[in-house]
This record gives sequence, C-alpha cells and structure tokens, in this order.
Amino acid sequence: MTLPSIHFAAGDRVLVAAPHPDDETLACGELIQFALDCGARVRVLLASDGDNNPWPQRWLERRVWIGAAARARWGARRRGEALAAAAVLGLEAAQVRCLGWPDQGLTASLMAGDEGVAVLADELDGFAPSHLVMPALDDRHPDHGALHVALELALLRSGLACRRICYRVHGGAVAGELAVPPAAARQQRKRAALACHRSQLALSRGRLLALAQRPEWFTQGDEPGAGRGPALPLVFRIGALPALHARHELLVVLATAEGTVRARLPLAWFGQRVAGTAQLDLQCDGDTLRLTPAATLPAIRAGWAKLHRREPRWVVFDRHCWQRARS
Repeated sequence: MTLPSIHFAAGDRVLVAAPHPDDETLACGELIQFALDCGARVRVLLASDGDNNPWPQRWLERRVWIGAAARARWGARRRGEALAAAAVLGLEAAQVRCLGWPDQGLTASLMAGDEGVAVLADELDGFAPSHLVMPALDDRHPDHGALHVALELALLRSGLACRRICYRVHGGAVAGELAVPPAAARQQRKRAALACHRSQLALSRGRLLALAQRPEWFTQGDEPGAGRGPALPLVFRIGALPALHARHELLVVLATAEGTVRARLPLAWFGQRVAGTAQLDLQCDGDTLRLTPAATLPAIRAGWAKLHRREPRWVVFDRHCWQRARS
C-alpha cells in the first residue's frame, strides 16, 4: 500500500511524545530521522522511565522481589537506553525530556487531576511544536491512550495550534493515512537504535524486531475544541460490554469551557439506567453508552470515556480503549 508521505519543512518543530522508553524508536525511529534530514527541530518527550517492567528485570537481575530501589534502578537503566537510542537516531541528550511519571500509572494520573496536564502544557508552550507526534487513542496499552487524552487536554489548556500525528504500537497494524518515505539507511539506523534497548530485547526480541520492521504509518489526530464541540448526549460505542458489569466502571474526562471534569461511573446491568453523579447521567444500551451532562456544567469542548476494570489484573493490555465522544 502506498500512502501519502509526511512532509517537514526547515524550521518545523516536531515533538514526539512517548509513554515509555522504546516507543519513540519502535513507532517513530524513521520519522525522527526524516524530520532531522528535512531541517526540522526535534524533541522527544518520555512520560515514564519504564520502571514497572518486572519480568525482564527479574530475568536479567536474577531476582524475584522488586522493591522501590530496584524499580528506580531499572527505570534509570531504561532512561539510559533511551538516550543511547536517541543518539543513534541523531538526537542529542538535551533533545530528550524525561518526565519520570509512573510506568503503568498514566491512567491513574490522568484521573487524579490536572497536575500532569499542566506539566504537558508547559512542555508544549516551551517548545511550541508545529507537529505533535503522539500515541493513538485506540492503542491497547492503557498508558498510551491516557497520554493521548492528557496531551489533548494540554493542547486545549495552552491554546497551541499544531498538527497532530498519531501512531499505534499495540493492537495490530492498521491502515494509515500518512507514511514516512521509505529509506534503507533510516531503517538500518532504526534497528541499531532498537538494539540500545537491551533490557527490552532480553525477553521480547522477536516481537520488538517485528514491530520495528513495520512501515511507519500514522493517522491524523482529531482536534477537540474546534467548532461548537460535540452535541449532547455524548455517545460512546465501546464494543461488547463484559458480562460482569459490576467489576467495571466508566472513566469519563470532559474538557469544558472552564476546566476539566473527571468521573468514575459504576455500571450495573444491560439496559439499566445508571445515575452516575449529580453532574453526569449515564444510560447503557447494548454496546452504546450515552452520557448527558447536567445543564449546570459549562459548555463541553471535548469528551473521552473508557471502560475500566476496577480490580487488579495480570494482563497489561486493554480490551476496551479510550473513546472520543461522538454526537
């Protein structure tokens, strides 16, 4: 399949946001090189250090118990690997920003309040990117989708206008809308950069090499806040609902004209109406959820929701990803 090529001009400013070390290489290793070749200024923003990565750490360090000190040491190792990989791709250490947020904790951070959003807004204001390369909303790793929502909130907060380009790492290859022009030299350097992520290759070499060999395809990001915002009620089609509703809740994030509204709404059974909060009313109809904000809420600029399992789980990846509200 031949897709339209991404183009960068000299003087463009490209910010690549990655939830974990290695995402920047797997999803954007060739894009970073191409942008530099075009004369663009590039910065990589790593949300976490990838410190909550227990099985490779147990394997390489020959340990069972991983405490806080061991986790911090592992995060420092992965941050160092990311800096080494960035150097192979043509970036200097100063072009990589590390926020140190908790690995596998970005959803909790997103729902906790606006502190992380404010940090991202400061990063956007400081760099003023013309292009923001960010995880896709439907990536099945929860950190990826949560970072997408947080970045959209930060864009609304800062008022910055930039082109959004979305990548997906987890969830299978999808048809894209844009592609990096292929070049054998860029693919070779991307593989060399991936080799710097030694901790991740220890147990997942075949899977990561397969991901790195995929063409770098991207989709155009939505622009929440444009126009009048979504009509009410807000509609989310999240696929087949689990049989045991009571073990799940609906995470809701609404960007309003006066700030962000967050809620965790419990689900009951199929077809039942659930009075979520005094501000939000939820109705379930098969695989469709309709959310009606109270009339007292400020105008809704954009909204996102995600079906979330409340109990601890062994599998990291999501069955239900974040959804953007549809009218």
